[in-house]
Amino acid sequence: MEKRKDSLRIIAQALSSYRAEEMFISFNGGKDCTVLLDLIHQANLKDAKQIKCIYVRPLNPFSEIEEFVDRCRQHYGITIATVDGGIKAALEQICRADPQLKACIMGSRRSDPYCERLASFQETDPGWPRLMRINPLLEWTCEDIWSYIREHNVPYCALYDRGYTSIGDRTNTIPNPHLKVEADSSEEVTYLPAYTLQDADKYERAGRL
Repeated sequence: MEKRKDSLRIIAQALSSYRAEEMFISFNGGKDCTVLLDLIHQANLKDAKQIKCIYVRPLNPFSEIEEFVDRCRQHYGITIATVDGGIKAALEQICRADPQLKACIMGSRRSDPYCERLASFQETDPGWPRLMRINPLLEWTCEDIWSYIREHNVPYCALYDRGYTSIGDRTNTIPNPHLKVEADSSEEVTYLPAYTLQDADKYERAGRL
């Protein structure tokens, strides 16, 4: 897969620009950063596995996400630190706790909100903690993400099997209506898995409130 090679090239470039201890992976238990974590830990790149991973936990997290983060700790044999709060406040806290940090590796994709003009290496905006944002998955589509997960048997959060396609927290996330299974009014509402969504880059966030 050419995009996988490009992503590994970006990660290798990051490791040539920064020491592993100067970077961290921003992790929220979602499918994109899960692929990012898997890529880094499967890559045969010197020091890649030494990059720390930090779970930025929202105020009202799904229990399934919490359980999945624990599963990732065990699956990859790594420490995943947890920081609570919104992303900006979390980054401020992370940088205060470890002043040597210079770069954050993220699972952002081009179709995500505000990522249309993002570069593979781009500094944070004014007013944010000063970090280099590294985006190895920028050119991946939602279909690419699910193809990688399913082809490589990558673990993922159980919510995706219940129709969730873009997961925030309990206050702003519902199953994607495009995956709802039509049924009689007497039957329980069910949803198809996230990886079956058609035109996923267009409808992926239809379950966000």
